[in-house]
Amino acid sequence: MSYITQEIPVEQFGAQSGAQRGKQLVDQALDHSQRFNLYQGVHKGLRAFMADTLVRVGSTDYTDAQERQEAADVVRTLLHICGEHLKHENDFLHTAMERRAPGSSASCAQEHVEHVANIDALSGCLRQALAATEVQQASAWQRLYQLLSLFVADNYEHMLLEEREHNAVLWRHFSDEELIEIHDALLASVPADEMAHHFRWILPQLSHPERVEMLSGMRQGMPPEVFASQLDMARPLLNARAWHKLQAALKSEVACHG
Repeated sequence: MSYITQEIPVEQFGAQSGAQRGKQLVDQALDHSQRFNLYQGVHKGLRAFMADTLVRVGSTDYTDAQERQEAADVVRTLLHICGEHLKHENDFLHTAMERRAPGSSASCAQEHVEHVANIDALSGCLRQALAATEVQQASAWQRLYQLLSLFVADNYEHMLLEEREHNAVLWRHFSDEELIEIHDALLASVPADEMAHHFRWILPQLSHPERVEMLSGMRQGMPPEVFASQLDMARPLLNARAWHKLQAALKSEVACHG
């Protein structure tokens, strides 16, 4: 049963997430910038998608049927992507951590259970917003916005926890070569449509060096015509400066290795 149907106050949504840990995690952060980071790219993309969806819901004209439906489609996609992301982390990252460091993923695994419940709650809240009468629409969409806001805040903190604490475990117990193997196995399990969605949100959020590294890795593992199609997808996602820098870097790399 969702938080919505139980009428749990908005203030309690995601309360189990450990809200006091954020500053401690940042203060305790270590510089491992040279290690392979399993979380970096996908979490940047998720943060952007979550923020964009929250802003969209907040600005939706709930009296306009088309806007309501468009906003609902985006929320459904976000919740689906978040649910699949939890499964990927459970199946690949947590499994690897437990194999080398038993118990190391337990805290986050419990938060994943709570996130699944929160996703169900938001799905129910969305259904209520879509079914609301004209008189009920304002309050229904406000409640959706509030619960989504708390869901996003909870996930931002959760992702930071993973990036600090889980990476510390992974870097302690796995070589970069082993982490890349885990990463590649995870990617191979992701359906093409889900991968395309992640690509759309991840690529613009990466720094230029990260973007070059990502595209260079893709080029090494793809036939030239497939990689060219990926570049076609990338072009409209970047502003002119970012696109020209990426083109120059990829051409320079070809010249160096050609």
